[in-house]
Amino acid sequence: MTAWKVPATKQYFSEEDIEFITERFKDILRGNSFLTMGKYGEEFEKKFAEYTGTRHAVGCNSGTSALELICRALNISGKEVILPSNTFVASANAIINAGGIPVFADCGDDMCLDADDAIKRITPRTAAIMQVHIGGIISQSTLKLQKVCKERNIHLIEDAAQAHGSELNGIKAGAFGTAAGFSFFSTKVMTTGEGGMVTTNDAALADKMKSLREFGKVKTGIYINYYTAMGYNWRLPEVASLMGLRQLASLPKFVKRRQELAKIYDDEFAGSPDIKLVEPADKKGHNYFKYLIILPNHDRAAVHKALEAEGIQPSGYVYEMPLHRQPIFPESNRLSLPKTEFVSAHHLCLPVFYSMTDEQAHYVAATLKKIIAGMKTRK
Repeated sequence: MTAWKVPATKQYFSEEDIEFITERFKDILRGNSFLTMGKYGEEFEKKFAEYTGTRHAVGCNSGTSALELICRALNISGKEVILPSNTFVASANAIINAGGIPVFADCGDDMCLDADDAIKRITPRTAAIMQVHIGGIISQSTLKLQKVCKERNIHLIEDAAQAHGSELNGIKAGAFGTAAGFSFFSTKVMTTGEGGMVTTNDAALADKMKSLREFGKVKTGIYINYYTAMGYNWRLPEVASLMGLRQLASLPKFVKRRQELAKIYDDEFAGSPDIKLVEPADKKGHNYFKYLIILPNHDRAAVHKALEAEGIQPSGYVYEMPLHRQPIFPESNRLSLPKTEFVSAHHLCLPVFYSMTDEQAHYVAATLKKIIAGMKTRK
């Protein structure tokens, strides 16, 4: 395993967090609570809903499950859902697995869904538009899509997998649409290792998703195994909820620290013609899950490898190959989405995580500038 001078990401649990989680998990193991979707799961759902400013939250075992729960509960089968091509495959998988038809649209300069391009793709078969908060950015386009969806009776789904703690105009991610799906995967701003959450203001929708995450069961009198829909096992274990409770309590300080690190990068790269910043609409509300830059004049792969040679692990991509160019979507391979194709080919994500030091951030920035200065520009 590489001993990185600066890793791409690193989860953080304080000693107090570790004590809280382990002591309560011991209590669970002694039989004083159910192992899955018990009292801590209910508490996590309640507190997550309160944090996002929504009425309901539904815990599940992954961000992918969260999106599919939404798509199934909204009954999108046989209908179209417009989404950005610049997203993780789980966004499209959730639509397809729920029987829907993904319709890929272009992105804007902030790498999030371009509202005008999405609106052009609305047809009588459109059931929803899925806005993906790429890198944690809540785009201004969300507001335009919100308005259009309301006017046309179309659902707005938020793929908020990367947007824990992000906000726009004082509204948190998860509170803009009909429902939103969050991921708690290991790399996220807050993590439970694996896990997910749906937020919504619709009580009936929340109840439906709670049924779907447990095989479609609906308790009827004394009957437990009574099924009204085809569901799956998407439950969230109690130990994940314990981690989630502690991570949620720390989320404000996690976001604040990431914003401080982003400011260091911003200052280091100010005025550079070779390093273009991907600017969020609301810097004060951005969680900086990813610190995104565009390298318009240099070979990205060469820069990536040079950073690794200096002990710096780039923080993945969002995403290096758009979905409309992926072999699993052959029917879309000839689609032209120029902005998506450009940003996918030229962006880079720099390390940013809560326990990262100022010195590490300055080292990353200085190293990147040195690498670029020593490279030939792309013709």
